[in-house]
Amino acid sequence: MNETRDTSKLVPVLAAAGLVIILAGTLGARLISHGGRTPAPVAPGAVVPSPATAPIGDLEVPCWSCPSAKEWAIRFQTDLDLLAPLGNGSANAAVWFTDFTKEIGPRAAEVSSAMKRRVEGPEWIGKIFPPDDPLLLEAEPWCDQVSMRFYPEFFELEGWDTRITNLLFPFNLVRSWVARGMAAEDSVSAMADFQRAIRLGRLLRQEDVVIINDLVGLACIHIGARGVYRRALADGDLELALLASAVLGEVAPQRLRTSEKTTMTDLSPSLLEGANGVLTLRLKPGKLDVLIDTARNAPDRRFRAEAMIGLSIVRALGSPDEQVTVSEVFADLAISEDEMIATMANWGLDNQPTEEQLREWMVPPYK
Repeated sequence: MNETRDTSKLVPVLAAAGLVIILAGTLGARLISHGGRTPAPVAPGAVVPSPATAPIGDLEVPCWSCPSAKEWAIRFQTDLDLLAPLGNGSANAAVWFTDFTKEIGPRAAEVSSAMKRRVEGPEWIGKIFPPDDPLLLEAEPWCDQVSMRFYPEFFELEGWDTRITNLLFPFNLVRSWVARGMAAEDSVSAMADFQRAIRLGRLLRQEDVVIINDLVGLACIHIGARGVYRRALADGDLELALLASAVLGEVAPQRLRTSEKTTMTDLSPSLLEGANGVLTLRLKPGKLDVLIDTARNAPDRRFRAEAMIGLSIVRALGSPDEQVTVSEVFADLAISEDEMIATMANWGLDNQPTEEQLREWMVPPYK
């Protein structure tokens, strides 16, 4: 996938903190209001409840290395409501974040200007927006909404051409809030910023459609939880520090499992260039079964969608028997009760990749 598409090749570059993601998406021309700027929406009022309480003795550290974890959805097993519950705002937070999409978003230029205003943050945070930056303040109530949905209201599901929002922007917001929280004199203000960062990460992971959105959300939660942990230790709140450490301990296994999942369905090693310069597909034994099982049964929608991108290549370039098998799988998935899975399956049935697309998306650079 290019810079607008999710890709397994991006997984290794996502670090635990200090993550720098230069990704952008584009929207349809409907975001351009006849050459004028679309008025900024106003976030509805919202209430963010206090974190749920539970006896610390009931806290368990999830065993991601245990055999049973292989069947888990790649989600936090620790209840994040104990750390940073979502707000109850009725708006779709994507309404605001979509406006900042590079090139087409009506407020894209504001992000470019804001990036130039960044200053060095403390310690491991990296560059941040100033604590009173207008965009930083405007973003706050949007993180108090209960949902964030980009698809299909703002972006169509188009396989490897599926667009994404400018993920660099929310990640910089999160780093800035955490830095502001670290500098706060009182713990109430500090925790409000850390929890806001975690809420935005939860919102980015909520839709479960595109892998890179999920990974950026995971990174946001990680940074916010790290802020909570450090402040809790400084305050002597060992129970809160223990809870934050349990959340932090789940980040690396989720990144690793994501990398494993995407590697399992990656078709790059199966796509070969012949002596005549034409690309051909030669599946390794069992590869098709893995793709089909993932597309049908993976507990996370984003991995099912990724597998269907691979299956679309098999439907186009596989052997006659493989093509028939994949077409039957897509036909079954096209009537799924999950509308997004059905949309992706119909895309797979209709998509006919070009040689140029195959070289761009599936083959490592030649030079």
